Amino acid sequence: MLAGLFEPLTTEISVPSLEVTGELPAGLRGRFARVGPNPQFEPLGRYHMFDGDGMIHAFDLADGTASYANRWVETPALLAERRAGRSLYGGLGEMIFPSREDSGDAGPIKNPANTNLVRHAGKNLALFEGGLPIEFNTDLSTVGPLTFDGKLSGAFTAHPRIDPRTGEMFAFSYQPFEPYFRVMHINAEGALLQTTNFDRDYCHVMHDFAITENYLVFVESPLIFDLPALMAGDSAFRWDENVGTRIGLMARGGDTIDWIPAEDGYVNHFWNAWEEDGEITLSGSCILGTSYTTGTGGAADDASAEAEPGRPTQYTVNLADRTTTKTLLDDRGGDFPRINEKYIGLKNRYNTMSSFSGKADAVGHFDTITQYDTHTGTRKEWCAGPGHIVGEAVFAADPAGSAENDGWLLMTVHDRSTGAADLAVLDARNLSDGPVARVH
Repeated sequence: MLAGLFEPLTTEISVPSLEVTGELPAGLRGRFARVGPNPQFEPLGRYHMFDGDGMIHAFDLADGTASYANRWVETPALLAERRAGRSLYGGLGEMIFPSREDSGDAGPIKNPANTNLVRHAGKNLALFEGGLPIEFNTDLSTVGPLTFDGKLSGAFTAHPRIDPRTGEMFAFSYQPFEPYFRVMHINAEGALLQTTNFDRDYCHVMHDFAITENYLVFVESPLIFDLPALMAGDSAFRWDENVGTRIGLMARGGDTIDWIPAEDGYVNHFWNAWEEDGEITLSGSCILGTSYTTGTGGAADDASAEAEPGRPTQYTVNLADRTTTKTLLDDRGGDFPRINEKYIGLKNRYNTMSSFSGKADAVGHFDTITQYDTHTGTRKEWCAGPGHIVGEAVFAADPAGSAENDGWLLMTVHDRSTGAADLAVLDARNLSDGPVARVH
């Protein structure tokens, strides 16, 4: 039975009016939506935090008021389980396959669509890096798998990058069988223009990547997806010190990747990347070795509490001599790096991440929002307090502003003592002052 932070909601609801403490800014209008694992049926075998059916949570904000709705992403696998009335699939905690009779056309491996949400070319997409994008409507009802008119089959990253200036979307996938690694280019109208396949010596785990004005930037690390180990009941991920780390540069519109050796590190999520003075700079949350593992249940078990969190790290690539440098930006542990997305691919000043105020107690149990000013080398922070877990802080621009940090940061805050969660709104210009509003 899942409990605490892993306890799933069992119903879909719509609440037209939510209590608000403080005052929602007049310029804050739109939808804050997030997705996460929420199994509808009791899981089979060992449960990992990456398992569980995707559930979308949507807060609509306008004129100082807020409403809420949640819906499961009705993937083919979840629909098959509903027909059976029980769980059919295992996951990264323990791989279990359904019979073809039970799964039907849903396939042998579950795509829970539980990791990220993006909107592109008028389509809302729920993403999981092991399967197709799942399209959903504005009312959160599910449309179904998106194949780009039959041009896409198989996996699609949970973290595509959308160029805010051209509207293009770039994506990739990795898997332990052919095609081992592929890169996709989708135009602003949502048409898949190009898919380029690449061979690899290992199935390197690659959860995120970055783009600049002229390049796609990948970091290939010693973190390996080990399918035979997972099938045998061990961790799906292993760190192989003999593999090494490389930074890959692919020209936008090109069909080759230039791999450049770099100091070891696995970048789970990126802030940004940009070109300047013959160099490419990229940064994000970087971890080493066994800090990233599914073990026998990942963050759902006690062992993961000992894992070292990622830390703010910067890589610089000299394009002329093909050398790289790696720099630790802060010793504070954290993840979920975010920026004002208007600056994707361009040099930006403010970097925000979810962090630990002290020693990490478990993977992902962040209690602090930290904002770095890369021009001054300083940081601001807001701590939610003991027993509170902050989510990923998303930037929403103030329509009356013009500076990079003119806007607000929105994130959920979970109170472990009550089980309740708020939507907190911070002023990105005065983050340390705490929430200007809380939606309960």
